[in-house]
Amino acid sequence: MKILIIDDQVAPRESIRMILKDKYAIAMAAEATEAFKYMAENPVDLVLLDIRMPKIDGITALKEIKRKHPETEIILLTAYATHETTQKALKSGVFGCLIKPFDKDELLDIIDRALKKRHSNKTL
Repeated sequence: MKILIIDDQVAPRESIRMILKDKYAIAMAAEATEAFKYMAENPVDLVLLDIRMPKIDGITALKEIKRKHPETEIILLTAYATHETTQKALKSGVFGCLIKPFDKDELLDIIDRALKKRHSNKTL
């Protein structure tokens, strides 16, 4: 299973990569346009997507990813969750949201559930 981490900050990207690298194939992007280019050439099962990024915000990126890759599961990462943002995300097809800072077990649990959903959708 391949996971793409999209976050403009190096520290969160690296922290998540270190947690996941032994279990999953990991790719990283510092911003949405870099991620779009990567995904155009490489299949991805799951995207971990920061909401607050320069140029293209996470909600806009989420909509674009879902438009081009509807089968890809997306988990939003944010330190700034609002009810409005969460509602927009859910309407756009996000699997779930993680509030920063989150712990390793929370991250692994939501990823496991998202990938199980992805796998079950592939077999239908």
